[in-house]
Amino acid sequence: MPRVLVLNNYPLESVWQEVKAGDKPDHHLYGINHLQRGGYDVKIIPFRHSAWLQSASRLLGRLPIPLGDLDQQFSTLRELNQADLIYAPCQTQAYALSYLRAIGLLHVPLVCLAHHPLNSGRLARWREPIFKWMLSGVDAFPSLSQEVACSINGLGGKPGQSVSLPWGPDANYYPATAEPGYGAIAAGRTGRDFLTFGQAATRVQAHAKILCLEDSVVSGFEQFGSTVEVIAQSRNRYMSYPELLELYARSRVLAIPLTADRNLAGLTSLMDALGMGKPVIMTRHPLIDLDIEAEGIGRWVAPGDIEGWGAALRFFEEHEEVALQMGKRARALVDGGFNSLTFAKRIMDIFAKLLEHGRA
Repeated sequence: MPRVLVLNNYPLESVWQEVKAGDKPDHHLYGINHLQRGGYDVKIIPFRHSAWLQSASRLLGRLPIPLGDLDQQFSTLRELNQADLIYAPCQTQAYALSYLRAIGLLHVPLVCLAHHPLNSGRLARWREPIFKWMLSGVDAFPSLSQEVACSINGLGGKPGQSVSLPWGPDANYYPATAEPGYGAIAAGRTGRDFLTFGQAATRVQAHAKILCLEDSVVSGFEQFGSTVEVIAQSRNRYMSYPELLELYARSRVLAIPLTADRNLAGLTSLMDALGMGKPVIMTRHPLIDLDIEAEGIGRWVAPGDIEGWGAALRFFEEHEEVALQMGKRARALVDGGFNSLTFAKRIMDIFAKLLEHGRA
């Protein structure tokens, strides 16, 4: 049974326990639960082990050469004698391991999953040779979006080194919702433009809920109208998934208002909309591959477009049956194969090719 070492930027072991308890859908595991069922021995590297190495990672993180999480990578090296492959669902964790593999000191295949563009910012031009070196030490670098996959391949990696893998939701987790619901809900903790959403709902007097962190409440929230409800919570006491899904079930449409940013955001909320069988209004984002309008499950809005958000919110308030049919099409995508099991099978296909090549 091939053994896979997994390192990630949040504690997957605790997430796995939440999944087993029914407190979270399994797509947050990026396939590792299905790996175990598919004949792989999965070893999750401890998220935190050495306080000294954690401090070193933070200090060295200021250097122009990214090194990743030294704590997890050192723990990974200690397990190599029992490993057949290394899997990093977060692209930032395994940089040092990729350098070691590039120079021939690491002999175990390395697979990383890209969420965001690898090389961006003011120093992108000067760091390009570093990222090319890093890519030479990664055996496969699939991505959650086509644009990032193309950018990885364009950096000079191996032919076909990156392919886009649709990250579908857990088909078995979400409760069935036959009711059309009422109003719109926007929830999230990263890259959200709740201000535009609240202003739009106020302008057209659409019923809307905003579930956000306390530090996401900015100037302008106080001007929201009576139809907009803001539920602000602390990071330590954020609403649980089952509670969140109850709010989703009572809503007619899920709203995903995003800031104009090159990093991926809003994908988890989109997965929730598909799983719940709810239509979606979403800020158009270059790293979201699923075309919600082409699939007939929602409407796009341009970044910062208050008028566009208002029109979309008013549309769903006035078209209950259309919203219900959009939601059914969204859920049909999941049942038709756009789900976490399909994602895991594609990851396992990548693993199998690498392991077969290694045996050859």
